Amino acid sequence: MADAEVEVLGLAGKIADQLRGLVNRGVLAPGMHLGQTQLADRFSTSRAPVREALKLLVAEGLVIHDPNRGFFVAEVFSSECRDLYRMRHLLESELLSTVEWPDESKLAELTALVEELRDILDSGDRSAWAIRHMDFHDAVFDLSPAKTIVAEVKRLWTLSDRYRSLLPPKPPSANKLTDEHHLLGALRQRDRARLLTVFSEGRSRVEKMLLDILEHRGL
Repeated sequence: MADAEVEVLGLAGKIADQLRGLVNRGVLAPGMHLGQTQLADRFSTSRAPVREALKLLVAEGLVIHDPNRGFFVAEVFSSECRDLYRMRHLLESELLSTVEWPDESKLAELTALVEELRDILDSGDRSAWAIRHMDFHDAVFDLSPAKTIVAEVKRLWTLSDRYRSLLPPKPPSANKLTDEHHLLGALRQRDRARLLTVFSEGRSRVEKMLLDILEHRGL
């Protein structure tokens, strides 16, 4: 593979990461046209890495390609949302049943993430909250030795995060404990039943809110 091709693919991966974040945070809305020229200008590059980045996102299901009209952010539908959360329920339950209990160093890392999440929540910075929220759950998932399941769960999170962008902004926490605090407590106490329950209840609550929003929009 030529050096120029390697450079294009490497840049494409970085652009795909940024576009993925913009889609999952709702900055690029469902159905939005993704013009290659405009994106090349946005990322100060040529169209070649942009085109490769869009192909990567098509393979992930975040972007669709119409040969006659170009690339678009994938639409959202209640049926897909329901299916994604059903798959997450099955795989996350299996994954959490295999996590290895964190040591004090890892608990300190998770605690710092939880406190940062609450600070961001109070500030109202939804984009920053979404990023750190994923970082926290990634760290929890990575406690499992079942790395193939970990990778699939993270893929499903990427697909379902664009649905989460439909939710209204989170209100300030008012010093109340968040789901992440309860998950951290379950990990600290090595209480697997509580870990599974907190995770399941939080996921189900978000799923219901999303399905209600999609139903209201006729989707």
